[in-house]
Amino acid sequence: MTKLTVFLLASCFAFWGARAWSELVPDEMGATTAGKPEPHWFMVLGSTGAYVFDGDNGAMQGSINKPAYAPAITVDIDREMFYVPGSYYSRGIYGERTDVVVFNAMDTLAPVAEVRIPAKMAAIGHRGMSNLVGEQFLVIFNLTPAMSVSVVDVEAREFVVEISTAGCGMVFPVPERRFLQLCGEGTLQVIGLDGRGNEASRVRSEKFFDIDEDPVFDYAVPTTDGWLLVSFEGNIYEVTFTDGIQISEPWSLLTEDDIEERWRIGGNQPFSYNAATGTLLTLMHQGGVDTHEEEGTEIWGFNLNTQRRGYRTVLEAPASAINVSRDADPRLFVVSSTPNTVLVYNALTGRLLNTVEEAGIFAGAVQRF
Repeated sequence: MTKLTVFLLASCFAFWGARAWSELVPDEMGATTAGKPEPHWFMVLGSTGAYVFDGDNGAMQGSINKPAYAPAITVDIDREMFYVPGSYYSRGIYGERTDVVVFNAMDTLAPVAEVRIPAKMAAIGHRGMSNLVGEQFLVIFNLTPAMSVSVVDVEAREFVVEISTAGCGMVFPVPERRFLQLCGEGTLQVIGLDGRGNEASRVRSEKFFDIDEDPVFDYAVPTTDGWLLVSFEGNIYEVTFTDGIQISEPWSLLTEDDIEERWRIGGNQPFSYNAATGTLLTLMHQGGVDTHEEEGTEIWGFNLNTQRRGYRTVLEAPASAINVSRDADPRLFVVSSTPNTVLVYNALTGRLLNTVEEAGIFAGAVQRF
């Protein structure tokens, strides 16, 4: 084959290839919308994203982008919005730091606005890091190691103020535009906000636990009229706010036999509560003192009204985090140590209903809607 023949063939292919390419109709980018969350939907927080699933069929409903340094995602059903606080660095993992709250629309899961906040946010992943207070103000916990909170007005979409909370951390909403905090000296603190989001009141409880003898977890769960606190030794405190801060006398999850067998609560999200049925769920393992971060090997279900255990479920693999749906036919979502797997149980019986695989890389926490 001569050089001329090769040239002519190449020219022909180039001509017809270009013509064929020009006749191709390019695909257009589309957008899908997610419906309003159903009672058994849940969200898994991974290292770089949050993934929304339907617990009844295991189908993924969508995902929300978030940075690695993001403590929690707050769901606002009324405004159909997800609030994602996070820290960003100019060089990815180092450089100038910028903290913002990103507003993501619930229908598209896409960002629609952002609010810059002080670069002090605590990137600790659980529900006490960021919550709506009084339905209008998003309050985010800061740790530098000085403790404070940042207040964002989600209506005006603007930063309001930073409030010092020395010695007290977390944000657990309380009625009348207030939030509860845990304090290192063994007390509770409640801060109230005014109509603009500034501090209006502050009150402390009496000391009710000893941080050296039996500290409470920094993770709390909401009840119908307050919050549940659980100690490392399995003591339950019910906190209400009818007149000031009321803290119940503790009762124990553990029988004498349980204590002798060295059963303990453990995990990074080790208990959850369904107020509609009065059901408290806990992750349990056998271990010694200071093993409160160890994964659970069993799930125990309790009736909070009778303070009695209803069932024990042995897990196929250890688990680090649980959460329960809010409805009267609740589902328990369990983050398994089996990679990227969430198990869905009937929360009233402990029966396994569904296994959701590929639930997100490095899944560490699970949120309910």
